[in-house]
Amino acid sequence: MIEISNTQIYLASYETKIILSESVTLSTINETNFFLVNEQQTCLVSIQESNDPLIIVDDDTMKNQHYLTDATVNAIYKQNKNIHHDQCLVYNHDYVPARETPLSALLSTRSSPIEFTLSRQKFEANATVTCDEQKIGIGFRCEPSMTLGCVQELACQLWKLNKRLYRLTLAGGSNIDEEYSLEDTDEAINDLRLNLISIADVKCKITYGDEVIIVSTTDETILSSILQEILQQRLIPFNELDMYALYLMDDHENPTNVDPETSIHDIRSASPNGLDIIPFQLQKK
Repeated sequence: MIEISNTQIYLASYETKIILSESVTLSTINETNFFLVNEQQTCLVSIQESNDPLIIVDDDTMKNQHYLTDATVNAIYKQNKNIHHDQCLVYNHDYVPARETPLSALLSTRSSPIEFTLSRQKFEANATVTCDEQKIGIGFRCEPSMTLGCVQELACQLWKLNKRLYRLTLAGGSNIDEEYSLEDTDEAINDLRLNLISIADVKCKITYGDEVIIVSTTDETILSSILQEILQQRLIPFNELDMYALYLMDDHENPTNVDPETSIHDIRSASPNGLDIIPFQLQKK
């Protein structure tokens, strides 16, 4: 695998957002614009062979690739022009992420590689999951036999959410049994629309720079757990937890620095209105 130095600076293709090898001669690349990035903005991608004897990944450059984390799956297809039109990149052995899927969604940590399997398998179900708390939806192809419980787990995994605080519904809002398969929904499986909705009584509205983050939670949740969830969503290592702090926006001119072991119940109890949506500001110390 590719080894990355913490201080390494990389040159990346503007077109496909792949990190260029130091041995590449720029005159051989039909590009004039590039990204200059550091290690924290990159991730490793590996494309492996499936059990199909007709598919052989014999190019080491396909097995070990290096991209910007804000690249999409489509960038991998564009970069690897030898992937045939009847082939696809299977993730986690059971679904094909939509080409618009950001690679950051497929990462559990910055240092863990994203592993795909190159396959000719036809996945007949095409599903899209949306969530009011998320800016973009999740699209993927899979087998019609995939259960809705698995779909919910998949969506929560990619968005890095607490599964027990969400429920999956049909696009119209109808509840569905998580043991049902996609083909049991009586919906068109070639364009199945689903919603992931929060069932939490309390939410935290967290401002971080120009970004607004919504986190579903419970009264028992302590602030350090919320902070960990935010860091995980942004692929920030947990060992940097002490570098961040949550400030309660009870006074916009003078936010309150709250102890990380404080529970949501403690904060709501101290508020005269109870607060169903608690405003915070995330700051780096």
